[in-house]
Amino acid sequence: MAERTILVCDACGRPAAETVTIRVGRGNFVKDLCAAHVSELTSGSRKPRPGRRKAVVGAVEAARKPATAKRRGRPRKKATARKRATARKKA
Repeated sequence: MAERTILVCDACGRPAAETVTIRVGRGNFVKDLCAAHVSELTSGSRKPRPGRRKAVVGAVEAARKPATAKRRGRPRKKATARKRATARKKA
């Protein structure tokens, strides 16, 4: 015997026309909506623009940090190794 699954609108209970995924913050939420609620949801929305995302958070953090010059070349030896070398020379 076959079974049939009917999705209903999460807002009003009528048969759902679409399943919508909504992203808020870092979470994704899924809702089943009827045609009336889908049009209500999309009436004030816009399509995302293609391209790079705005780096608002990165710009604020960069303004807080002091500017430091990056060092080029080989990394420095650890301080303990330098102390041991000078201690051997003195002895």
